[in-house]
Amino acid sequence: MGKEVNLFESRDVHVFNSPLEIGLRVLYILDALNPIGCDLQRLVYYDYILVHSSDIPNGPKSIHPNIPHRTTEILVKRELVKKGLTLMHSKQLVKSVFDSTGIVYMATELTKPFLGYLHSEYARNLTAISNWLVKQFGTYSDETLSQFIKNNLDVWGGEFSKESLLRGNCYE
Repeated sequence: MGKEVNLFESRDVHVFNSPLEIGLRVLYILDALNPIGCDLQRLVYYDYILVHSSDIPNGPKSIHPNIPHRTTEILVKRELVKKGLTLMHSKQLVKSVFDSTGIVYMATELTKPFLGYLHSEYARNLTAISNWLVKQFGTYSDETLSQFIKNNLDVWGGEFSKESLLRGNCYE
């Protein structure tokens, strides 16, 4: 008898902020935008808002916990969103359209049926928050959305900025 092989033993598998996770979130965003799409930078902003929706006044509860300095995610998210898009494109769940403004990413005819197979609470939250964010920010121009993000970078995650001062006083 041969030795049983565990295919996952040698893999270093991470799901959080992986191309798979971000690609799935992007599918929810593109499905909410359908029949229009958006460019990469808007997807980066939308993904941040989707994950941290409670950063927006009167926004829904965030799907991930608030962490200090979370706005730095925006700076590193671009490459991760690209990888997620590439993965979803390889499965024909996202299409790229070239127009006068550049590359626009859109849902395909397979996106909605694929997402229909996902029934978890997390998936329901992604649907609801994606629909909310498109309703909230879909009419913003690229410049207006960019300025909104820039105006709030110091605020989001700032609730932790004085925490070290408070903790420092507990030990005295």
